[in-house]
Amino acid sequence: MTNDALAQLYTRYGALVFRRCRVLLGGDADANDALQETFMRVQRYPPNDVKAMLPWLYGIASRVCFDQLAQRKRAGGFLGRLSDVFSGTTGESAETKLCLGSELLRLDETTREMALLHWLDGMTQEEVATKTGYSRKTVGVKLKDAETQLRVAFGGTAS
Repeated sequence: MTNDALAQLYTRYGALVFRRCRVLLGGDADANDALQETFMRVQRYPPNDVKAMLPWLYGIASRVCFDQLAQRKRAGGFLGRLSDVFSGTTGESAETKLCLGSELLRLDETTREMALLHWLDGMTQEEVATKTGYSRKTVGVKLKDAETQLRVAFGGTAS
């Protein structure tokens, strides 16, 4: 797909796709991210014989939004979002931040990089795998090991 064709699609349907994303995600910032990701996917995987463009775009946007919602759910577990902890939006004390930082430093360099990319930057395991050059399965194993180590360090169980 050419940049001009993508720009025309964006001009014609961007506001509608944004509105769909905002309804699904509940906020403008997340909706903007989803809108951009939707059109990035359109550029990567251009339409073939699509008869109704808007429903097709809605389908892509919905999948992007559901991916974001699943990512939120994963991030909301034991570790929460590290970015929230470090930015102070969770009300964590400086001591807690220091302890978390210390425990992250105990991880090997590769695992720490994967953990930060996933939990802090919000990348999916597939994106982390692409960025680091490891398989998605290896990323998953390392993230699970990191979570277990952090759980134990903070008095939880290894579950």
